Amino acid sequence: MKFLNCIFILFLGFGVFSFAQNDAKSTFVTSDGVSSENYRSITFNGVWSWFSDPRAVYFEGKHRRTYAGWIDNYGDVHVGFYDHKTQKVASTVIYDNLEIDDHDNPSIIFDADGRLLVFFNTHLQDDRPLFMRTSTNPEDISDWSPMKELYLNDTEKYSDSEINRHTYTNPVRLSKENGKLYIFWRGIDLKPSYSVSTDNGKTWSKGEILFIPKEENELKAPYTKVYSDGNSKIHFTFTDGHPTKEKKNGLYYMYYENGAFYKANGQKIKEVSKLPILQEELDVIFESETIKSWNWDIAEDENGNPIVTYVKFPKNDQHVYSYAIFRNDVWQSFDLITVNGWFPETRAKTQEPEPHYAGGITIDHESPNTVYLSVKRDTIFEIEQWTTNDFGESWKVKSITKNSTKNNVRPVSVRGAEKGNPLQVLWLQNTKYIYYAHDTHGKTEAIDFKDRYHTAVKMNLLKPQVDATVTIKNCTKFLREIAESLLENPDDVMSKNEWYACLAYQGLNAFCDVTNETRYKNELRNMEQYQLDETEDLDEEVIDIYYMIWSHTTPKNRKYLQRIETVNSKDFENRGMILPIATWMYAIRNYKTHIAEIDTLRKDFPKVVNLLLNEIKDDSFLEVHPREASLITYILAAGINDNLIDTKHSETVLKIWQQLQENWLSRDFKLDWTESTKGAVLLAGKEVLEIINTKN
Repeated sequence: MKFLNCIFILFLGFGVFSFAQNDAKSTFVTSDGVSSENYRSITFNGVWSWFSDPRAVYFEGKHRRTYAGWIDNYGDVHVGFYDHKTQKVASTVIYDNLEIDDHDNPSIIFDADGRLLVFFNTHLQDDRPLFMRTSTNPEDISDWSPMKELYLNDTEKYSDSEINRHTYTNPVRLSKENGKLYIFWRGIDLKPSYSVSTDNGKTWSKGEILFIPKEENELKAPYTKVYSDGNSKIHFTFTDGHPTKEKKNGLYYMYYENGAFYKANGQKIKEVSKLPILQEELDVIFESETIKSWNWDIAEDENGNPIVTYVKFPKNDQHVYSYAIFRNDVWQSFDLITVNGWFPETRAKTQEPEPHYAGGITIDHESPNTVYLSVKRDTIFEIEQWTTNDFGESWKVKSITKNSTKNNVRPVSVRGAEKGNPLQVLWLQNTKYIYYAHDTHGKTEAIDFKDRYHTAVKMNLLKPQVDATVTIKNCTKFLREIAESLLENPDDVMSKNEWYACLAYQGLNAFCDVTNETRYKNELRNMEQYQLDETEDLDEEVIDIYYMIWSHTTPKNRKYLQRIETVNSKDFENRGMILPIATWMYAIRNYKTHIAEIDTLRKDFPKVVNLLLNEIKDDSFLEVHPREASLITYILAAGINDNLIDTKHSETVLKIWQQLQENWLSRDFKLDWTESTKGAVLLAGKEVLEIINTKN
């Protein structure tokens, strides 16, 4: 007994209560990763937290597709897919302007017929429901049922509660319970809660609190991760609170099966009828007097034993990534790597409000001996694949991204993606991430709209190769790269009401005409609204004619149209030659029913084009800035397509275009083209495609 007391005292002194904490060994087996810019995006504007899952699911029926959900920085909720046969990406908005907050991302589950059931939520908003939408047709995201608002919190049963919110969504379907649906969320008084549906989500039971931590004076907000085999068992891992708010923050486990809850060793905790589960009734994965933790993912091995990944925080800027497995009737934890620091961009002279935002560690649920980590290498977070063949003691490491210029964080493994599936993991590539929402709710200094998060969602699929040969296929691939680069790398230019911002918009608009894809059209609509808000207070007397001609707001602005009625060649006598002639071309094409002197402008256009060609003869146009080269291409190609100039100039068009493609392919990603340059390329590209089609 004295010996046991001594052991207990030693544990008290060390301050850690858990099972078998070990340092794992790791070896790089390959380092052939590439910059994240080289990977395909399922969206150029999307973000997620890590407490709503599944975020990405592979489903094989009529199609072979990977589906994913996200929320963008305009507050729109999206569902999209990557088609493995056609290699095409598509997405649609299922809720417009919900809230700019990364906690609101959707989760996805399928019914027996292959219809998508999608759940999402708001964050920090009282008395708001969970939201649910179901696709009308199997494996199809183009048409959806009406929005279902799920007010699941039982405010009558928990009438003494202080907070009534619905946050995070984790749907589960159990085949051995006749396809019963479960939904888990953070509900009444911030506690893990659940509801069930026996009719595929048409109706739901009143919500019930699942777990209550030890509380003293203030409410705690436990964090929950959920995983199910889809048959009979549901695994849970909880914290007893938020690591930023609690002095101690441990990690706990239980599972559900056949109407009751159990510890990992099969010891029964209690029946469903006797909920809630109390903290002292759970398995302890990790507890410490001095080190906090946060759960990241949960899975099971081939024998149904649970596996949990989590992050420990000896200090706020020390993030220890850990892998815990229940084996031989005991929890064993292995520390994989220590990452120094969080990924949000802390503003100068402010304290980081979310110091425990780790890059992240997700489990491959089909091969749970593999995890995907976001690891800080030098100053950038990169995505790596770690695999163990000895239950976590040693690991082989493979770089997925390397030498990136942007942080790559919050990886998520694709549910249902068996070994051999080329798409295994998605992650966020951050162009900007200061805070998780636009509204800071007083937790930190207010954030300007321009400084809200902007991230792309990357897939571990390399972009298709493009060569400089001028073909329809290469040209379309090139334009897609330009469009997505424009949207993934926003700049203040995009919000300024100048002609070059309008050029970026009109270029993207032209690309929408080429592809007719919903995901680009939605971004255009958001840009329109944003720029409309920016122009409300502008002094219309000082806006120049270039802005008026290029602006998408002009067709609905009576004063602008009155000014455009008077446009003549003298309006294009300044700012050199290239921009004025390009603006001239755009004006006679888009305002031919408004301009009084339209016939004169059309008649004089070939003359000014000849003057331009005389200025840039002897191939000197190949040496000009890519924006000017693109505008020259637009001038010539649009003039040819509108029968304003001779088709003999088609060869010049294709020669410039080939040089543009070569420049793009050889350039360093760090030396990115500006938004207006990309807009000019897209604008010209639409015309070039028409010339190629005509030539063929």
